[in-house]
Amino acid sequence: MEPRAAAFRRPRSARRRAGMTLIELLAAMAIFLGFAGMVLQVMGGGLDLWSSGERTRDENEQASALLDRLSAEVRHLVATDGGEGVPRRRLLCDAITYDADGDGARDFRAQRLLFVRRLLEERVHLPLMAAGTHVEGAQPWRGAIDAQDARFAATEGLVEQALLPQPDLRPGYEGRLVIWRALQSPIGGPDSFFALAQNDDSGLSRAPLEPLAENVLLFSIGLIDDSVDDLAAPIGEQRGPLWQWDSTRGVLPVGDGFTGFRHARGEASLGDPDDDVFPTAIKFVVVVAPPPGEAPEAELAGDLPASGGVIRVDVRNGRYLSKLGAQGRLLKIGHEWVQCAESDGLSLMITQRGVLGTLPSVHAAGAKVLVGQRFERVVPLPCGRGDLVPRDLDRGGRR
Repeated sequence: MEPRAAAFRRPRSARRRAGMTLIELLAAMAIFLGFAGMVLQVMGGGLDLWSSGERTRDENEQASALLDRLSAEVRHLVATDGGEGVPRRRLLCDAITYDADGDGARDFRAQRLLFVRRLLEERVHLPLMAAGTHVEGAQPWRGAIDAQDARFAATEGLVEQALLPQPDLRPGYEGRLVIWRALQSPIGGPDSFFALAQNDDSGLSRAPLEPLAENVLLFSIGLIDDSVDDLAAPIGEQRGPLWQWDSTRGVLPVGDGFTGFRHARGEASLGDPDDDVFPTAIKFVVVVAPPPGEAPEAELAGDLPASGGVIRVDVRNGRYLSKLGAQGRLLKIGHEWVQCAESDGLSLMITQRGVLGTLPSVHAAGAKVLVGQRFERVVPLPCGRGDLVPRDLDRGGRR
């Protein structure tokens, strides 16, 4: 007879069917968690890639829509103007300045473009087709048609147009711009955009503005003429497109960049339509960004003074900056563009302040560091006019 202990001994096959030991359970859990982490990492990378692709597609569509619209309008720019006195058909691109943050210093500078083009809208809107046929009650057209029986003054088939970038003042949109457009027909007169611009260097007071685009970081205009021999040069350089243009050559002073107009002549030229000049093409450059919260945004970890020279500043949430390569070397802090060396994600080495026509400014800790996609387009104009010889001078000489 077997001993009592042997009677309660389990068969070897039964012992194999027993539960896992604690060590085996922990090992299995570790392996499972490792695989789960790998799967989540792959899925997270895929989601980040998809999200980045969607943002890129949205930015491409936004920039293309803006550039298509601007191209269609400036291609119908009109320059021909006879007679004496100040011409009504003009083109003016100058610099405007704002106090964007209310500290008393004008820390925002941008370009404003005003021109006269053909009134394309009268082809599709009945009230504009009937403009000028009403005996009384006719009003200037300023871009809106509230009713089909609206009465407008005679348009001559022309309209003044203004493009005006302004800071986006909504909370969370710091550093971004809103591109505004204003339209007015008939052209000329005391309420002309050109008359308003000469008395207002920070916008167009009383002009009926409508939003054209938002989430824009840069809106730059380059004017191209025969003196430009390198279209690839940055706007504002001596060989590159001009920052400013005054077709009458009597409003802006002589100078380059934001200080004046290379082909200016003085007030005597303002009333002489014979010596008006127009560019052969306009180069639009825009940088667009996703709305706040839809993409990672770094911010300054400390204050950044307005002093020039090379300076290093710490940043928070800047890991993505180290992956941008050459694109990330032009960054926007507030309303100032800066040139940077490659970033390690923890700090920025700023090598140049106030680039792309902006002004060096003071930025407090927490200011956003913005980066976006750059788009550009060169639009040939049908009305380019070089430095013409006036009628009252010998054809062999120039003034």
